[in-house]
Amino acid sequence: MSFKFNFGVDDDGDCTFSAVDSIEAGVEALSCGETDDTSSAVAPYECIPLTIPHVSSIVVDAIYCKGHRLWKRQIDDVQFQIAQQDLMDDSTASAVRQAMATDSTATDVIKNEYEGGLKTWECSMDLLAYLADNQNKIFTGYEHPRVLDIGCGTALPSLYLLANVPNAKLCLQDYNKDVIELITIPNVLANTALAPSTANTGDDLQSTSDTESCDIDIDFRRTQTLFGEDTDKIIGEREFPELTPEEAHEADTRLLQSTDIQQRCEFVSGDWANFETSLRSQNREHTFDLVLTSETIYDTSSYKRLHDLLACVLAKPVDDKVPMILVAAKSIYFGLSGSVLSFEQYVRARGVFDVESIWQSGDSMSREILRMTWRNV
Repeated sequence: MSFKFNFGVDDDGDCTFSAVDSIEAGVEALSCGETDDTSSAVAPYECIPLTIPHVSSIVVDAIYCKGHRLWKRQIDDVQFQIAQQDLMDDSTASAVRQAMATDSTATDVIKNEYEGGLKTWECSMDLLAYLADNQNKIFTGYEHPRVLDIGCGTALPSLYLLANVPNAKLCLQDYNKDVIELITIPNVLANTALAPSTANTGDDLQSTSDTESCDIDIDFRRTQTLFGEDTDKIIGEREFPELTPEEAHEADTRLLQSTDIQQRCEFVSGDWANFETSLRSQNREHTFDLVLTSETIYDTSSYKRLHDLLACVLAKPVDDKVPMILVAAKSIYFGLSGSVLSFEQYVRARGVFDVESIWQSGDSMSREILRMTWRNV
């Protein structure tokens, strides 16, 4: 089963699904105990190493927020990489790759298979803006904050923190391993070790009045990293100009070591329940000072797994430090069971966290940010 988050609108511009109906449907599902759907196979937990993609280049677009510029990989470039790897028609390909083969916008969500991580959803932009406005308040008392991004996808809020909170360490989690490898890691690299630069003659930086894009020439960086000023001479003397696999590996190692990104980021994939089990087996409960999540409460059947994970990972308060969870979501997911109201009711019923709405968009398609903190701790 697949669905989209697109909202139905009639010819008069009015929503075709009642807001009240959506909220009541979510609340009714909760009251009936429909809170944990484990009927289908779910993704196993995997820890994914930070590696530079095995491609010659990646194409990125600039995203602007509050005076900050971040780089995000183009969906078309992801498709091109998949096509190069000749997996578009492979019947054994993952759900992400199959979804990309039939839906270039990557907006389809396939329950228990693909959770939409290749697309940047608008609530993640809300969370990015909120972090930019409230960074100092959020991190009061923290010298080395530990951050978990649940359902990270394109990871824009985390990219902001990497650039603006130098001592922060981040764990980026998504349901799909392919999302981490095809979009999350390339985005992290495009903002750190492979950041576009006008000083790098290998990068093709294109600018218009309202946007920027860049074709980051990874192969050029690899050869420059290995051979420096002698690149043209060494490559020119070869029968074949391509780097050997051993040379490419050495170059990638050096590029990654040029920044502290390996020490600051870890990447994991898998279902929330499996992620929680793994953390507990590693004795990593209550590890994270800030937990971020966007567009993850659209289905009431996932509330229990999400809440259990949050209760496992959030650090306990110490001195003046206030660990918190920020949940960015649409107030109502039309045609789906989840909503901000039903999630707030579920959290309060569990009695583990206090929850409050700390930001609202105020437009017709209302969006909110919730803050959760420990209750009576």
